Parts: sequence; C-alpha cells; structure tokens
Amino acid sequence: MTKNIVLITGFILLIANLLIGSILSVYPAFNMLLNSGVIIANTVLLYLLSIITLKDGFRISLSFLFSFFGLVEFILGLIAPQRYEDNGYLLAVILIVAFEAIVLVITHLVSKNV
Repeated sequence: MTKNIVLITGFILLIANLLIGSILSVYPAFNMLLNSGVIIANTVLLYLLSIITLKDGFRISLSFLFSFFGLVEFILGLIAPQRYEDNGYLLAVILIVAFEAIVLVITHLVSKNV
C-alpha cells in the first residue's frame, strides 16, 4: 500500500512541476528540469525505503528525513542559477541526494545485522 502511495504522489508532483514550469515564465526550464530530477530521485529513495527490509524506527525516521531533504532540495532547485558550471546550489542538491542514498544503504545493512 505504501509503495503505491509513494509512486502515485511522486508522479502527481512530477506532472504538476512540469505543468507549472511550462505555464510560468518565471520558472526557467533549467530549474524545472532540476526539480523534476529532485522529485524523481526522492520518489525512488522513498520507494526503496518502502520495499527494503528495515526496522520500523529506521523506516519512520528516514521517511521524515527524506521528505524534509526533498523539500530542501526542491527549494534549492528553485533558486539555483541557470548554469551547470560553478553552481553551488546544484552541487548541494547532488550531495544531499548522495547523502540520502548512503544513509539508506547503511541503515539497510545495520537493520539486517540487528
């Protein structure tokens, strides 16, 4: 059940982001694509969180942590300058997603051994 909710919510947010990006001229294509990537990455992480075997404490806390980080990444994607080179906001988004993935792997390994 949770898996379906994560996928449906991620799909709805992705479609809304693409529609808003195509309607608003103040929402540049670079930022729209960056935030689409953020939505996809966080949907995948939350989906993986729901399908791998974890203790309930890890699952609940990581769900909130990943959702919070997803919101932070989205805000960074909104205010990021429209370039790849020397883009600290883009670098921060990449590092946060990498951190989330590492935390997910570590908690999966720890949860298997406990």
